[in-house]
Amino acid sequence: SDATDSDPLVITTDKGKIRGTTLEAPSGKKVDAWMGIPYAQPPLGPLRFRHPRPAERWTGVLNATKQPNSCVQIVDTVFGDFPGATMWNPNTPLSEDCLYINVVVPRPRPKNAAVMLWIFGGGFYSGTATLDVYDHRTLAS
Repeated sequence: SDATDSDPLVITTDKGKIRGTTLEAPSGKKVDAWMGIPYAQPPLGPLRFRHPRPAERWTGVLNATKQPNSCVQIVDTVFGDFPGATMWNPNTPLSEDCLYINVVVPRPRPKNAAVMLWIFGGGFYSGTATLDVYDHRTLAS
């Protein structure tokens, strides 16, 4: 028996095991989160500008405890440090290796729960799912 078998934050997917983390929402409620789960191979090198290819299986336990990269984009500097503009700028490193999803569930985990699929806006030129305005802790709790 593997030590991860008894860890509720280690779950098994069709690609391999992933380790999540418990986070606290501003309301004080807790959520379990698995962040930065690859849904496609990184679009680098010969895969750049190609249709996404399914993520490959991994061995061991993937650490899914931190926010993933944001996709490469132009950062808005027109309005300087104006919070109404900077709140939309990426808050994680920019990279072409950015094809990841986050899965967040309330804690304790409900037996039957609705599923919300969140796709952020951005007009195909800006945005990221990691912005504070889209706080997944609040949305899931």
